Amino acid sequence: MKANDSFLAALNPACKLFAHLIVMFLLMAISNPTVTFLIWFLALLIGIFLGGWRMTYLIKRLLPYLGFFILVFWMIAAFGEGEETIWKGAWFHITVESVNHGLTIALRMLAFVTYGLLFTSTTDITLFIMSLIHQCKLSPKWAYGLLAGFRFIPLFQSELNQMKTAHKVRGYRQRNNWKAFMRYALPLFTQGIRKSERIAIAMEARGFTGTRDRTYYQTTKLAVKDFGYLLSLLIVAWGIMTFIE
Repeated sequence: MKANDSFLAALNPACKLFAHLIVMFLLMAISNPTVTFLIWFLALLIGIFLGGWRMTYLIKRLLPYLGFFILVFWMIAAFGEGEETIWKGAWFHITVESVNHGLTIALRMLAFVTYGLLFTSTTDITLFIMSLIHQCKLSPKWAYGLLAGFRFIPLFQSELNQMKTAHKVRGYRQRNNWKAFMRYALPLFTQGIRKSERIAIAMEARGFTGTRDRTYYQTTKLAVKDFGYLLSLLIVAWGIMTFIE
């Protein structure tokens, strides 16, 4: 999660997340593939014009999910039930109803991924945690623990690469995937426990008690543009559902 210089990056993370979650809940109540496609296309337009997306970035991020899109569509369309048969052969039975259901579910899945990417690609993780504290009233104890957990992910990745490189230098080859997993997982978990203990001791030594009555280096506030984005997104999505249905 890294912010860029786009308009969405300047919005309050909690408000932006709330807006996207509402649209996702609306998608779960839609059974029309055309409406689902338009709401997904709306996310693409927002990402390009307000999120700073480039076509290369968009293709790189969404291309791996197209395989899941095709697979989900085929599983529902080829084995569905319906009255208007399009094609029937062997154990496949494709109907108009199954095609509509397959397109709706697959496009809904793709829309979920796009709206999630729209949030993560324009949000700084630290500001997101701060917005959870200030706007969502999350306990600082849980919030800073969550932030520390996110910070551990790139550390685990770098340490895993170092272990693999060290094993290659020493000529180690492991064909059994389960044994290789255990060989890497045990030292990673051990180092993670040690680092978590060090972080906990360091935070307690600096007077962190988890109470809300404390000062913050960064604070997040709600502005007019946050409510404007929330209302605009919901009005457009609701308009698509109303007029297309």
